[in-house]
Amino acid sequence: MALKGTLKDFSLADIFQLIGIQKKTGVLTLKNDKEVVTVSFVEGSVVSADAFHRRLEDRLGTVLVKSGRITEAQLQEALRVQKSTLKRMGSILVENKFIDAVALREALQVQISQMVYRLFRWADGEYDFSQEERVEYDKEYVAPMSAESILMEGARILDEWPMIEKGIKSFSAVYRRANVEIAAAPGAAAAGREDEAARGVTLNDQERSVYNLLDGKRTVQEIVERCALSEFDTCRILFDLISRQLLDEVKATGQKTVAVQAPAVRAPREAPRVLLAIGYLLLVLGAGSLMMRRGETIVTGLAHSEAATPYLAPLLPRQEMRSIRDAIARSRMQRIDFAIQVYYLLNRGYPENLRYLVTAHLLKPSAILDPLGKPFDYQILPGGYRIAFSPSAYDDKPIELINSPSG
Repeated sequence: MALKGTLKDFSLADIFQLIGIQKKTGVLTLKNDKEVVTVSFVEGSVVSADAFHRRLEDRLGTVLVKSGRITEAQLQEALRVQKSTLKRMGSILVENKFIDAVALREALQVQISQMVYRLFRWADGEYDFSQEERVEYDKEYVAPMSAESILMEGARILDEWPMIEKGIKSFSAVYRRANVEIAAAPGAAAAGREDEAARGVTLNDQERSVYNLLDGKRTVQEIVERCALSEFDTCRILFDLISRQLLDEVKATGQKTVAVQAPAVRAPREAPRVLLAIGYLLLVLGAGSLMMRRGETIVTGLAHSEAATPYLAPLLPRQEMRSIRDAIARSRMQRIDFAIQVYYLLNRGYPENLRYLVTAHLLKPSAILDPLGKPFDYQILPGGYRIAFSPSAYDDKPIELINSPSG
């Protein structure tokens, strides 16, 4: 099988799978119209990643400064030492006690994985794998990443990223904290204020680390660079905070914000108007409550992978309903595809049926069901497999995903 071509002909998952199964050592170069990225492998595991326009270690120093782990003066001193000794940036930072070894390992792991996982979002590009006898990397501070773990995380990113991208819209967007009370961190509440803390919105440690970076001035990109989490996890948490209405987007400079003034106190003779207004308000709230209950029913049904059609049919035109149904089907089929490839890596063969993916803890039971609540059609082919979704309507065409590398 050729190790040179385009990502349209041979997906990134297929490339990683092949390199992992055959335990290859070498350098994978990927190019698109914007950047060139190299990923180094040792016996099938990823050990480093670099971008052509900016080396990983340069970016590492910048991120360490922005995240507050080292100072700008320490970075400049490390760069000066590196220029005269040609040592790796990580080694210099540790030797000079600017950062400890554990923090450096974590930072390098995030930087490498972030670059590799970003590749899974490439829609097109060229690849070229050069097999080598040995590959140099920082063995003291970098732990090799297995192909199986990369494929599983890549599947999660491909499945969730389109939704996150629609919610955040742009890396240049700026968000600020909404006027919502946040509960104190566990153990941080002052004596006598436990009840007050309990009334606030609860955040876990990762959510709190992202939330604390929001100041109404930093862009999404700046928050990603400052956060100790990966780019994907940071954006996922931002999307979740936005969805929970804990963040407000800051509009571009020049847009004026109109202050809402308190209503004037009305004279007693206007009381009937006030009562009438209250009546209308209660009517609107009642209608809104019914819609919220309906929306909750829809979300609950979809979350448990029940048939989407019964919930959406009363609300959407038939064509829009088909589009949503097909989009859900394609997303789930793609996730099943990745899970099958990981299963192949672990078992050297394709599963007899999709339930094997659940037994192997690669997918939840609901993940192998189509939008109509039925198991996807699955068939093993010579050298590959076929996943299909067959709508019940006679005029709808089946959706197929055929993976046949040897074909």
